Amino acid sequence: MSDSFGEAADTAIEHAGADAAAGLTAAKGKAAGTHCQNCGAALAGEFCHQCGQSAQSLRRPFWALISEGLETFFAVDGRVARTLPALLLRPGRMTRAYIDGQRARFIPPFRLYVLASLVFFIVLPLVTGQGLNVIPGGTQNFEDARIEIERAYAKGEITEEEYRGALEGVNEVEAMWKAGPSILTPTPPEPDGEDAGAPTDETAPAPAEDEWAGIIPADALESVREAGERGDEDAARFAEVIDNPGRLAEQTEKWIPRMMFVLLPVYALLLGLVYLWRRQFFFFDHLIVSLHFHSALFFAMTLGVLAGFVVGGGWVALALIIYSNWYLYRLNRVVYGRGVYSSVLRVLTLDSIYFCILLSALLTAVILGALSL
Repeated sequence: MSDSFGEAADTAIEHAGADAAAGLTAAKGKAAGTHCQNCGAALAGEFCHQCGQSAQSLRRPFWALISEGLETFFAVDGRVARTLPALLLRPGRMTRAYIDGQRARFIPPFRLYVLASLVFFIVLPLVTGQGLNVIPGGTQNFEDARIEIERAYAKGEITEEEYRGALEGVNEVEAMWKAGPSILTPTPPEPDGEDAGAPTDETAPAPAEDEWAGIIPADALESVREAGERGDEDAARFAEVIDNPGRLAEQTEKWIPRMMFVLLPVYALLLGLVYLWRRQFFFFDHLIVSLHFHSALFFAMTLGVLAGFVVGGGWVALALIIYSNWYLYRLNRVVYGRGVYSSVLRVLTLDSIYFCILLSALLTAVILGALSL
């Protein structure tokens, strides 16, 4: 697996660690006796009714502690069958029930968000191919792939047509790998004039000067490189970004899950501002709404990534936009009890503000990615 895949999993596991540290999961163990070890009161359950101390013993075999830790991170019990359909298909119902105190039958909101983000950031690199190696068991070494293709062709294991197709495939993958995601790399300008009819090699990565043509003057690019060679660390880092945008993309991808985690309380704060006059809702309530909303989006995006192979990315993007706005509309209707027009107005308001915040978060992730080079 590639570094991007591992980083995505590590980030989600970090969130799970925060879940454990927050004490959102109950420890399992045998009761220490019939009376509380702290105050001596008779026990009638897992916790002492007198002082609140847990009745479970902390003394247990090492493997029991290991099992407990793994369960804290990954265990999903029968509540998943009640949580996921309600979360995805009946927006607001589970959130309203959870806020009203009906919590035992649902996955806790923070753990649900951890599960949703973990699934998405594992599925995404696997489906897009960034989590797989060109050569099983090795690194992204395209030259080795070409050598292996040459060896197979020389031994007669593949036909000439298969040989040429394999080389073209490796060239295309290498070009995409070096370019990185299109959102982070500039698009070369369209040829015009005499160059418009000239054949182009789509498989070969374009030089850095051609990629940034029309965005940054060539003289400026050369000046940045020269400053970097003279010892200017900022200029050297910027030159690295220019010459190898794929590395910037890799570093940025490491920061995006962390930025999304930071946006959870930010969105809750936006909800608090929109419903500032409704005193019966606290920040905790808005945070539950934010956790459920983002969890549903992560699950929907995971399904969208898989469906993109069947219906195409454009239709998936349109469906996600419609679904997210419908979901937010239902949250306003069901959780906050607002009317049709009031809910639509709040959806439009939240969309406008949150879109700007998302763009700022993406820009921050790019900046942090550049600083991490």
